[in-house]
Amino acid sequence: MAKSYGKIKQEERVEQAIIARDITKTVMDYGVSQYQIAKIIYLLSLELEDRNMSDGVVAAVNPALEKETEENSEENEIIVR
Repeated sequence: MAKSYGKIKQEERVEQAIIARDITKTVMDYGVSQYQIAKIIYLLSLELEDRNMSDGVVAAVNPALEKETEENSEENEIIVR
C-alpha cells in the first residue's frame, strides 16, 4: 500500500470551500441588502480569470442590478407640474 504525503486535490477543494463559506458568513453577518449581495457578486465576477465564467456571472446578475436601479430611480423621480 502506497503512502501519500500532503493533501489530495479533494481535500484542498474542501478547505477552499470552507474558507469561502466563512467569508460569505462574515459578509452576511455584516448585514447587507439584496442589492449589495448582487453588487458584490458582480464585482467578484470581474476578478475571475476565466472570461467565459465571468461573462456568465455578469449576465446572471446584471438583470437584478438593473431592476434595483430602475426601482430606485422611480422612487427618487421628481415630479414637476
